[in-house]
Amino acid sequence: MILKNFYLILGIHNKYYTYTYIYSFIILLLLIFNIAYYFINNNSINSINSINNINNIGFIIYKFNYLYSFIFLNLNYNKIIKYKYLENSNFNIILLISQIFILFIYITYLYTYYKLQIFDISSNLYINLLLNLSDLYGIYFYLNNIIFFILIFIKLLQDIYLLNNQLNNKIEHNNSKGLIRFFYNIVDLKYKVTYTISSFNNILNIFTLINLFSLGIIYHIYVELTYKQKIYFLVLTSYFIIVEMICLGIILLISKYRNEIFNKIYEPIFINNFIKKYDVNTFNDTYEIQLDINNIDINTITLYNILEENSTSIDWIILNITLNSKWVDFDLFGIKIHSINSINQIIIIITLFYKIIT
Repeated sequence: MILKNFYLILGIHNKYYTYTYIYSFIILLLLIFNIAYYFINNNSINSINSINNINNIGFIIYKFNYLYSFIFLNLNYNKIIKYKYLENSNFNIILLISQIFILFIYITYLYTYYKLQIFDISSNLYINLLLNLSDLYGIYFYLNNIIFFILIFIKLLQDIYLLNNQLNNKIEHNNSKGLIRFFYNIVDLKYKVTYTISSFNNILNIFTLINLFSLGIIYHIYVELTYKQKIYFLVLTSYFIIVEMICLGIILLISKYRNEIFNKIYEPIFINNFIKKYDVNTFNDTYEIQLDINNIDINTITLYNILEENSTSIDWIILNITLNSKWVDFDLFGIKIHSINSINQIIIIITLFYKIIT
């Protein structure tokens, strides 16, 4: 409840509170004002090193992270509530601690802002107040957006990892008990993967796009930056690389375990227990009893065989079709992320991007 109220204060609207739409719109204007102000005043004679005003463009474009994060959170916050992520105690605790940590980051940013003087500081007290306030909101949106992505996909990774381990144990011990329950768990898992990727995959995509573009522009003129601007650039670049490595690592692990689960339906334990035809002999072997076929109504045995064979076979066919049908995949710049080879392709594209602008 504390977090929900906190996000209301940030202007992340909840469909149950109509007044938040007006408040959110005001914050949206504040974030737009921040970017517009620096763009308009970037060529002012009062800017830092007026002959090198272009140095500020990359840092200004970087602020689009704040605007995008705010818009994305407002569009998807209700999904976070719907899927009950905030009801998870660990999820809640990490988010609460993160808000304190973000405040510390903002204070550090404020110190950097004035001491390193990345941008020209307005002499107007009210404008300075609006700029600082919008930066405070922006940093909270930006970092919360990334934290949500990491926590949501770690939760998905945890679900997939646990299911994969349980299946491994059943296969290793040839334990067929409860396979039908696993059938439903696997189908449910695919649903979770689908809605999670569909809803939150764009966090990483837009984060990567804005950072590559803004940091690329700064890198292009790196030699012209002041010493202080270089420090700020290195901090932003380090943050970008760390977040990318964490997110891509989580995605690769999810893809790995997802593929392993899919392959397990072809294990003998699945084949034997879902498709194997039952007759009187297999019934006797399985349950270690001897049925005298002469004393049993043959129609009863036949009906049992047909029902048992059809139900288990249909279950396996449905499972196979479900897992073979199109999954919603992680992608970055249209590249499906399945393995290290996918990461290599992304690195090549990034390298080409920097070669083009330099």
